[in-house]
Amino acid sequence: MFNSTRFSQMLQALPHQHFKAAVKRCGADRYAKQFTSWDLLVTLIYGQLVQAKSLRTLSTASQSLKPHSYHLNAKNMVRSTLCDALNKRSPEPFRLACEHLLQGIGRKQRKSLEAMITLIDSTSISLRGPGFDEWTTATKTRITQGLKVHVAIDPRQTAPTYVNITAANVNDLSDALTMPLEAGMTYVFDKGYCDYNWWHQIDQTGSFFVTRLKKNANLKQVKNLRQEDAPQFIEADESVLFGKKYLNTRRPNHYQNQAVRRIQVRRDDHETPLVLVTNDFSRPAEEVADLYKQRWQIELFFKWIKQNLKLKRYFGFSENAVRLQIYSALITYLLLHLYQHRSGCSGSISDFAIRLTHSLFERPSSIEQLEYRRQKRTELKTAQGSLQL
Repeated sequence: MFNSTRFSQMLQALPHQHFKAAVKRCGADRYAKQFTSWDLLVTLIYGQLVQAKSLRTLSTASQSLKPHSYHLNAKNMVRSTLCDALNKRSPEPFRLACEHLLQGIGRKQRKSLEAMITLIDSTSISLRGPGFDEWTTATKTRITQGLKVHVAIDPRQTAPTYVNITAANVNDLSDALTMPLEAGMTYVFDKGYCDYNWWHQIDQTGSFFVTRLKKNANLKQVKNLRQEDAPQFIEADESVLFGKKYLNTRRPNHYQNQAVRRIQVRRDDHETPLVLVTNDFSRPAEEVADLYKQRWQIELFFKWIKQNLKLKRYFGFSENAVRLQIYSALITYLLLHLYQHRSGCSGSISDFAIRLTHSLFERPSSIEQLEYRRQKRTELKTAQGSLQL
């Protein structure tokens, strides 16, 4: 009985025909003779997994794909061809492939019986020096020079549901205003996303938000909501109204006459308390505080991406090459996440990635597959019997 390699099984979450259709719509392979965008994608994913340190290393390592080219439906190429593809091949199919995988994560989030939560933040990719300065200097900020990756993640799956790559000078809020909102979702973000009209838009969508309140916020207390049995670290819980009619000379405050909830949380490691604001009046105050505490998970996600995938050194200096590498890193993470879920492997994704890297071209035995299927059938029958579905 034939079994495909683990690497081939991991790529099954990204259908070749779907990617091929995206390439055709974008015209990415219009002038490609042999090395297609799919070949480039497979090569870059392989480079992410084996941690190739340079273009020469990637080209040499990709030679191991040759015996498996038929089942991977991909070819390896020499260094000069890879270099040319990185500089000229459109990153649009890679972006669409990433969105396809993100939609799969979002569907799992919506199918969950638990409350839907999304953490929003961004991270900067520093790109300085010869080769980078030519296209990053014009959009640099006081803090960073390069690109910025805007991400929304599902904390329960520890996987992103939204990704966008912009110039470094694009404000976090500017990108958030273009992000699609979903009814019933709870969005958690820091005070860098402070815009009362955007909060009002979230509220009107039928969603909730939890964020920090700026010190200079003009608020008027309406009602005290603190319960007698509330934990001691909840110093205040009250309904408030925004005092400003206009956010500036031209923008009216759409949230002016609608109450929001302000919660003050004592922090033992800080002199000043944490002041949160939300439109959710049903959750207990301690649960709202815990939601904001979960925002740390998105920082851990950024840390994992930068430490475990190839985002410190780049195979090319052009913006096109950098975007291709960032998208391939995100696609690799999503494929690892989905493959770990399908494999039923417990533990961290870091440990799973290490084990997979050393067995990419192994073929799981049919006995293992039958045992896994038998186990899943047993779990399904148990879930049906206890009405867990």
